[in-house]
Amino acid sequence: MAFAILALALGVLLHVFSTGLDNARVSEAYTMATLLAESKLAAVGIEEPLAEGETAGRFDDRFRWRVAVRPHGESPPDEDGSVRAYNVIVTVFWDKRDGERSVSLSTLRLAPRR
Repeated sequence: MAFAILALALGVLLHVFSTGLDNARVSEAYTMATLLAESKLAAVGIEEPLAEGETAGRFDDRFRWRVAVRPHGESPPDEDGSVRAYNVIVTVFWDKRDGERSVSLSTLRLAPRR
């Protein structure tokens, strides 16, 4: 009887431990994806031109990215109308055994009208 109780307790403990490890892996992937998205978002308009449309690429074998740049409604008023506001949305994707996961970050950027 004691052996059966011990086996049951060990089974429960192993399940809790494996669930904890899986949650740690998911958390690590979300953290990494968020850092990559922040990096890409910071580069848009600085290292890369701010151009309307979508671009995509890969960071590595695990993470992919997509950047969408769209006009933001009415541009803020300025003296000569030379500035326009854009919505910049960066999405980072990765595959997990139960499907695709993603993290999206967005911001507004100002750029000269073309």
